[in-house]
Amino acid sequence: MKNSLKSTLVLMSICAVISILLAITNAITAPIIEKNQKAAVNEALREVMPNGKDFELADTSAFTLPATVDEVYKEAGGGYVFKLMTTGYSSGFMIMCGVNADGTVSGAVCLSSGETLGYEKSFGENFAGKNSESVDAVDVISGATKTTAAYREAVKDAINAAAILGGEGENLEGGAGNEE
Repeated sequence: MKNSLKSTLVLMSICAVISILLAITNAITAPIIEKNQKAAVNEALREVMPNGKDFELADTSAFTLPATVDEVYKEAGGGYVFKLMTTGYSSGFMIMCGVNADGTVSGAVCLSSGETLGYEKSFGENFAGKNSESVDAVDVISGATKTTAAYREAVKDAINAAAILGGEGENLEGGAGNEE
């Protein structure tokens, strides 16, 4: 009985010490991790809207935006940057797309993808300067029609969402990646 109690106390002491050390480690690293995450977001914002300044996370709760829109950043010059989640050949297709105040795409970049090609990482360059009418004219990725269609629809959703947020469009239901 004494050995059992002694073993339990030793094990509890070890767990308590490890828990304290993990809490201290978390307290030290949490601000560093947060700072690095903000830097990564700012880098992506600058990549899709190089001339943008003073980005601020927008409150979109009063709007019905396409379901692909995950986050919206408002730019001081009237443009928006959208973080979009869609599904191409596989799920988890994350795209960052900038839309200028005039409704043209300033840039787009794939942040993460489960696609097998790899070309989708630089495919967003083809959308720069396009508007809602000219997005469909962007060439397809050879052999990747689902990936291309998902990318195009997500960019269209970003353009539509910018119009909605700018007061020029109607609140929308649906959008890319909403097929059941």
